[in-house]
Amino acid sequence: QPDLAPGKCWAFPGSNERVVIHLPAWIWPTAVTLQHISKMVSPENDISSSPKGISISGLDDEGAEVLLGAFQFDIEKDPMQFFPLKDELHKAFQYIKVNIQSNWGNKEYTCLYHLKLHG
Repeated sequence: QPDLAPGKCWAFPGSNERVVIHLPAWIWPTAVTLQHISKMVSPENDISSSPKGISISGLDDEGAEVLLGAFQFDIEKDPMQFFPLKDELHKAFQYIKVNIQSNWGNKEYTCLYHLKLHG
């Protein structure tokens, strides 16, 4: 979604979730950009629902996961952060699995605003 207004996100209960994305074509992933709302636009300056620990995997033809990278989104830095993925694999994928492993302290839910795959 192009809208970065508070609440215009994919919200899920808790702090641990995963989603598999079917890409429109085979992509050789090189990086991920994750964007969250800033504290300035968040009600009460609270962005504890932001993802913290994230890993990205490609799914091969048999559905096995190939880890492409793991990183931590830092809420004290820019709301749009770029993370390079492993580049030694030289492999394309049509399915990408996004594992959100933790958030910044919100016990009720986690919000994912924008995730861009580069390749």
